[in-house]
Amino acid sequence: MQQATPIDFQQARDFSSTMNITFRFLRQNIKGLAKSLLFFAAPAVLLGSVFYHELFSRMISLSQSTAMNGGASPFGVDEYYTSVNFWISLLAALVFMLLGGVFTISTTYAYLLVYQEKQTRHVDLGEVWRKSRSLFWRTFGTMFMYYLGMSTAMGMLLIPTAILVFVMSLVSPMLSAVAFLLYYLGLFVLCVYFAMLFFIRCREGIGFFAAVSRLSKITRAGFWNTVLVGGVNVYIQLVFSSLFVIPWYVYIYLVSLHDVSTAPLASPGFAQEALGTVLFMIYSLAGILLTSVPLIGLAMQYYNLVEKAESKGLMARIATFGERIYTEQEHEDF
Repeated sequence: MQQATPIDFQQARDFSSTMNITFRFLRQNIKGLAKSLLFFAAPAVLLGSVFYHELFSRMISLSQSTAMNGGASPFGVDEYYTSVNFWISLLAALVFMLLGGVFTISTTYAYLLVYQEKQTRHVDLGEVWRKSRSLFWRTFGTMFMYYLGMSTAMGMLLIPTAILVFVMSLVSPMLSAVAFLLYYLGLFVLCVYFAMLFFIRCREGIGFFAAVSRLSKITRAGFWNTVLVGGVNVYIQLVFSSLFVIPWYVYIYLVSLHDVSTAPLASPGFAQEALGTVLFMIYSLAGILLTSVPLIGLAMQYYNLVEKAESKGLMARIATFGERIYTEQEHEDF
């Protein structure tokens, strides 16, 4: 029986080959990677999902009460949004989801880097944890700078978008929608492109601005290919994530059909709240696992770009050419 041959990351690949190697890695390592994410990233995400679900359920209850009152804000709504309970839930949800997001990225890339170092899919959970801890603060800093940069980009892109909307509205009001579509498309392109900074910093251990310079250098001739690889994998992630959120939406809809309470701050029963929370937690767990798809895809694109720019993998293969036959035979088990 022949075992799975370790993946050689440092190869120049086109778009289809990059996608193939991404899903080949995921197929080979789905158990080990999923176990790592469930152990290290899931706890924070699950806690955050509990607080988020509490906020969502209260907001849905408030919106239903508003509709029953003919659009007028019912008594008690303002008190809820200014209450300590609301702000504690919101803060806890944001903090736990932030920690969960950082651990998701650091754990995914820790697993990939350990796999590359050991050249086997039998990766020890302890090694992934040690590597993930070493990458945590670097990933946290990248996350902070990433969101700061994207927020700045959102504000800066509003100026040309407003001008474009004004010009297009003079031609036809329908064309204004095209300007908004271009605005969100531009934001999506920037989000995907700069998301590679996470892996560059984890892989090379450099500062944020040095990583930005490094990203600009290696993507000089592969900008749109990078966006395409990341964009397609993000699309795959969103499509499959939506399948897991459908049961939660259906449950919320069915509960709202049978809810006759007009009290704006009325809480659902324990069984209803527990079932809704469990469904939302399942969606959150699926989101953790599916986030690895675009993360691994961008990592594979990084190796592709570096190989095209610097030929590190080619030089390494030339240096070890005489050892390759013996190495390949070691991966055969009869």
